Amino acid sequence: MALGALKRFGRRLLQPFQKSLRYKLMLLMVAIAVLPLSMVTLFATRTTKHSLSEEVVRSNEARMEWSARYFDEKFEQLQSVVYSLLLDKNLFPNVNGGFVREASGPDEMDAYTSARLWSLYSANNKNIAQISLYLKSRQRIYTVDRDASRSTDALVTASADWEAISRKRESYDKLINSGSGIFTIVRSMNKFENREVLGGVTIDVRWSMMRSVLDMVHSEPNSEVLILDAEGNEMYNPYGQRFSVDPEIVRKAIEHPDMPGNLALKKGFLFFQPTLSGRLWIVKFIPIEYVTQSASSTMNFSLVTAVIFIILAIAVSILTAYFMTKPIIRLTKSMKALEIQNFDVGLRRLRTDEIGTLERRFNSMLARIKELIQTEYKAKIEKRTAQVKAMQAQVNPHFLHNALQSIGGIALSRNVPEIYEHVRAISDLFRYAIRMQADLVTVADEMEHVRNYLQIQKLRFQQMVDVHLDVDEACLGCAIPKFSLQPIVENCFIHGLEGKMDTWSIVIRAEMVLDEVEISIADNGVGIASDRLDRLRRQLGLAVEMREESDSLGMGNVNARIKLMFGDAYGLYVDSAEGAGTTVKLVIPSEGKRMEEESA
Repeated sequence: MALGALKRFGRRLLQPFQKSLRYKLMLLMVAIAVLPLSMVTLFATRTTKHSLSEEVVRSNEARMEWSARYFDEKFEQLQSVVYSLLLDKNLFPNVNGGFVREASGPDEMDAYTSARLWSLYSANNKNIAQISLYLKSRQRIYTVDRDASRSTDALVTASADWEAISRKRESYDKLINSGSGIFTIVRSMNKFENREVLGGVTIDVRWSMMRSVLDMVHSEPNSEVLILDAEGNEMYNPYGQRFSVDPEIVRKAIEHPDMPGNLALKKGFLFFQPTLSGRLWIVKFIPIEYVTQSASSTMNFSLVTAVIFIILAIAVSILTAYFMTKPIIRLTKSMKALEIQNFDVGLRRLRTDEIGTLERRFNSMLARIKELIQTEYKAKIEKRTAQVKAMQAQVNPHFLHNALQSIGGIALSRNVPEIYEHVRAISDLFRYAIRMQADLVTVADEMEHVRNYLQIQKLRFQQMVDVHLDVDEACLGCAIPKFSLQPIVENCFIHGLEGKMDTWSIVIRAEMVLDEVEISIADNGVGIASDRLDRLRRQLGLAVEMREESDSLGMGNVNARIKLMFGDAYGLYVDSAEGAGTTVKLVIPSEGKRMEEESA
């Protein structure tokens, strides 16, 4: 049962690769990339550790050798201070067995000695903490440090017992670790002929003088560095680290004073280098983790590289499969789009192979379908155009009758020039409807037509109508469909204001808003009920060919003409509240449709 489930799982896993050429190419490219990279990574891991170990040994041997030379140079600088005192004939006049002259006086000798020590200390106080001079001839020790210069007849100090040294006829030359970051150089001055001790010098030196040398050796962050004496005792631990190597192993390594070298231990690598002719040793230990981490870094780099190339291989395989199957997928998507009546899916870049033949046949079929649809669509447009012409030709007989009666009444009752203005307004109305054959007029022309219409309406209603026009001059040259505003203004009187007892107010504003012209027509009439307003908005939102045949030729017709001429982004927007009036906003584009530009 478990075997059967495993087989079914395997078939499901391989099913995409069996059905899709894209997955097959992907699998092949990944295999080609993964196998070589895996082999290279394994080989690099095995060889990197050995190579890094050799590199660590080679580089550190060179560093140890250079540091020993630099250490000797630093120590020579200190020895020059010692020699400058020991070879001063004023301090040691009989060093070569010559005649010992009498000093001018003890005070003069003390002053000269203190001045001599102070000059040396001042010149080297950065590295030297204290200088002491023992003169056997005066049985005194002269000392200079940062506090003061002084002398004493106590010949036993922490660094040397000059009383005992003076009794021996042999040279005394020692390096002593004085602690607190100080080491002391002690050297005696002996008479040449019989090795008699004439005096000596003690210099306390700061280990920080050697810090630059040790920093050169301390090249790895986790390495350990020590300064040892010839017996393996710790002289200086510059970095305060606990040394990881057994002291006995270190002592055995430095048994031969002229034999630098290194030991490969389980814990890491031990390097040792003699300096000062074997009197001191520079010892360095590098933990094995340093080499291991470096090898791990290389291995991680190899793995990251392998992963990157695998990702690239997958990307290349996907792109290869994508571009190979792209024409078929493009043809399939075009056919699916055609099913939902999207006819703007023609294939432009045709191939020359068998798929190209299918693409050409598809384009031919699509062209035929679009031709049939255009024929039907043009028929609907022509029908709508006829309706527009009918609207332009129609004149409301009742309106003309009332207007003429009003004019006649004024003419009979009084002789005033207003009659002329009203007759002129009616004349302009007829002339505007007859003389202009184009579908588009300027906003200025349309506004003039509305003014004539409103003048006649004010003749009818006298002081009941308050009209306010606010037109931005920037809008006057823009194009607007003919007879777009008058039907809306007429609706104000027919549906909004009649039956209202208060003063009627109509406000018409035209302004430029970015790249659009917005014309709002607002009245203070009875408003529109909410359900009727929703129904009106839905009708305005319908496409031209989906509107019902029984729709009125008023606002719906104006909205449809604007959308046909300028696009679905433009048209009429209605806002109303019952008892608070109605506002109709007409939105058309401002750029590219200016009548002045067309005429130019």
